Amino acid sequence: MAGLGNAPVDLPQLIVIGSQSAGKSSVLEKIVGRDFLPRGNTIVTRRPLILQLINTRIHKIGTDSKEWGEFLHKKGERIYNFTKIKDEIVRETERISGSNCGISSDPINLKIYSPTVLDLTLVDLPGITKVPVGDQPKDIETRIRNMAIRYISNKNSIMVAVSPANTDMANSESLKLARDIDPDGHRTLGVLTKIDLMDKGTNAWDMLNGKIIPLRHGYVGMVNRSQQDINNGKTVKQAIQDEGKFFRSHQAYRSIAHKLGTNYLTQRLNTILVEHIKKVLPSMSQKIVQQLQEKESKLRALGAPVPVNDKGGNMLNILLKFSKAFADAIDGKLTNLTQNDLCGGSRISDIFHNVFARSLKKIRPFDDLTDHQIRTAILNATATKPSLFVTEDSFQLLVKRQIARLKTPSMQCAELVYDELRRIAAQCETLTPELRRFPSLKLKVSDCARDLIRRKLEPTKTMIANLINIELSYVKTTHPNFISSSKAMALAKNQASQSEARQKSLLDGLTAGLSTIALANDDKLPPVPPVLRSQDIGNYEKGMSETRIIKTLIQSYFNIVQKIIKDSVPKAVMHFLVHGCRNSIQGELVKTLYQQTMFENLMAEEPHVQKERSELVKIISVLRTAVKVLKFVQDIQTE
Repeated sequence: MAGLGNAPVDLPQLIVIGSQSAGKSSVLEKIVGRDFLPRGNTIVTRRPLILQLINTRIHKIGTDSKEWGEFLHKKGERIYNFTKIKDEIVRETERISGSNCGISSDPINLKIYSPTVLDLTLVDLPGITKVPVGDQPKDIETRIRNMAIRYISNKNSIMVAVSPANTDMANSESLKLARDIDPDGHRTLGVLTKIDLMDKGTNAWDMLNGKIIPLRHGYVGMVNRSQQDINNGKTVKQAIQDEGKFFRSHQAYRSIAHKLGTNYLTQRLNTILVEHIKKVLPSMSQKIVQQLQEKESKLRALGAPVPVNDKGGNMLNILLKFSKAFADAIDGKLTNLTQNDLCGGSRISDIFHNVFARSLKKIRPFDDLTDHQIRTAILNATATKPSLFVTEDSFQLLVKRQIARLKTPSMQCAELVYDELRRIAAQCETLTPELRRFPSLKLKVSDCARDLIRRKLEPTKTMIANLINIELSYVKTTHPNFISSSKAMALAKNQASQSEARQKSLLDGLTAGLSTIALANDDKLPPVPPVLRSQDIGNYEKGMSETRIIKTLIQSYFNIVQKIIKDSVPKAVMHFLVHGCRNSIQGELVKTLYQQTMFENLMAEEPHVQKERSELVKIISVLRTAVKVLKFVQDIQTE
């Protein structure tokens, strides 16, 4: 899993922590047995180094004597010269962190293959420092501590706390940090460096035996190379030999020399790591299986790569799925319907039966039509011919005017359904997950669907306009539900008798006003007013009666037409717009997009999808292998 960079689960790791110049790098080099880490007078480890040691003999990799390193950012490139490994660490550090002591939490991953190492995974973190130098921020100490805490907070990790023995342990930064995260010391192994540099007359016996700060895994003492040793060309292997001689010959350490030094530290780390792995094996196994299921689900969602010779077939399947989702949304056959909101065809039905019906019902037969206007229309229709009965011309003129007012909500009904169909088309893009893989195809499908819906809207509006025009072109007074003239007059008479007193008072007032009009002299008539209104004309009682009759007729016929429009407009919208789109969308998509010259462009995946699929395949392969290994280990433990 270390080869993946960011492991999908928290793996057991050995996290090396310590203050700057505590000797962490020297400890790691002695564990590896080679000089491969950068050195300097200031902070050198400025990015976490994830170091994976792999024994080539156990894993039967390469020849028995070969040693090499591989960086994750240079996959497949074997570096046999360890000086070049050191140079590459410097270059990769400066690429991210700069060349002036800057730090970064972005790790460097390095594998070391050797027949002499034990299988271990260690993480070398930047040393804890107090005073910022170079490009380091003022809060450098806090940043490094937070970086270390992110790694050691993993409960599957083991902390290797490196402290120089020639300083007071009570001031050890590594032990203080370890105690904050692991107060009982169950996940901490102490390493004491620079034992050979302690003041004469003092030794690290009490520290090594946990007399000062006890740890469950204890302490291991080490003697590192000095800078003078490095300048003189002393190799790591020679340093390990000299280290053994120092402990065996020192009076204070000779009795515990077998528990000190590099070889014991390596074995101790391997033992602790193996025991810790056994402890966390069940929970780790569960997490790996869970991660495997999640990654496989993501891979299925991305879909398999499209073969070059089958792009047309895959495109056709996607177009058919989109068309079916569109039709199912209208028909209410979607299996993944939401239980919280209306969607698809149910929203269209709501437009017909609630929005449109309520809007139509709000239009009254006499909106914007007063009795004065009705009386004026009657008189204008009568013209010079005195009429015994109400003229049909005035009725038709007035009722057509009111019928025309039904056109606006009818057109708006079609536009609302048009918006809803566009909404359904957008939802179908989500219901067709394959479209997410092909952005060009998704865009074209969306454009094609919107264009079809827009084109179907025009004949729908034309049909609705025709429905209104049909009603305006012929007023069918013989309609069985239309009130007869005799009934209208009877109703008008009934209304008149109920308000006779009020009408009589108004009529007397009007008569009194008219009686004052007299001839100025015997041979002259009074002048005709430039503006003559219906109430200025005599015979008020007859005028009111005719107005009531016309209003009764208008209300009766308007209600008939209103019901017809309420019934016929939704039918027209369903036929021309909804069913027109539903039945045509598959053919329209295939006709417009299913062309061999367009396959390559429309079926091209975005680069990040290909990259994500490739990474998922690798992770799944590693996780499956991990599941097999864990099962094998668990089987061995049960035997």
